[in-house]
Amino acid sequence: MPRQIAITGATGLIGSALSHALINRGDSVIAFTRNPHHQGKLPANARRVLWHPRDIHATAAALTPCDTIVNLVGASIAGTRWTPAYKQLLASSRVDTTQQLLAAVAQMPQKPTTFISSSGAGYYGINAVANDEATPPGADFLANLCVAWESAAAPDPALAIRTVILRTGVVLDGTSGALPLMSLPFQFFVGGPVLPGTQIISWIHIADMVQLLLWAIDNDHVTGPYNACAPYPVTNRTLSNAIAKRLNRPSRIPVPQFALRFLFGEMADSLLIGGQSVTSARLPEAGFTFRYPTIDVALANTW
Repeated sequence: MPRQIAITGATGLIGSALSHALINRGDSVIAFTRNPHHQGKLPANARRVLWHPRDIHATAAALTPCDTIVNLVGASIAGTRWTPAYKQLLASSRVDTTQQLLAAVAQMPQKPTTFISSSGAGYYGINAVANDEATPPGADFLANLCVAWESAAAPDPALAIRTVILRTGVVLDGTSGALPLMSLPFQFFVGGPVLPGTQIISWIHIADMVQLLLWAIDNDHVTGPYNACAPYPVTNRTLSNAIAKRLNRPSRIPVPQFALRFLFGEMADSLLIGGQSVTSARLPEAGFTFRYPTIDVALANTW
């Protein structure tokens, strides 16, 4: 049966790819976005909603036809310095907005059956090893942000909504997100690993991310947290070498830590110099299979 699915953060990398996949299989999409200039990324027949999260009544009215909500909202973690003001934006755009979204759900006359909300592999902290979803959270800024975000995404039990949390690693896509930024130096023959090069990067191919979301939407036995990361994390050096090989470029010029700290401050330590080795025990147990489990296969199907 076709489904009515609302997506917040619908014009982002994951949201736009998911919107196209849902429309292509015959579902209806209600695409919530706070940026009217990015709506061209959406399928032509998605219903667009210019979203003001604090307007609870308007949000509830726009959500009312849907049976599933996929919550992908949040300001970009990477690419800019984490000033105190930007850290507050990172928190408010995730925690406050998710709380406001669920406040709107509580006002809906007919509640959705499923609520899927994004989180991050940063939940486990810098340089953590998390081979299953029972690993406790870290204590740095990003870990605390993910904990607060997941707490905000827990609906009132009285609403009886199936809830799924996806702790997502670095999403690899050839046209948007982290990979084009990582590959740019290699295009100009100045690419190399970020020192020390041994930090672990947990990642997922965009096609697997979309399939994971579709799987979570369609299967009622899927509930609780899942690590949305491919089964084989890689070191930064391995990833750099794989990008260089794919682009037929050298990988000889390392990026020093001090330069990244100078440019990006705390963000550099959390996302560029540090890392997390995150895999999932619950996904294979529940029956999900990755199409692109290794970095070489993933990059071969990205460019």
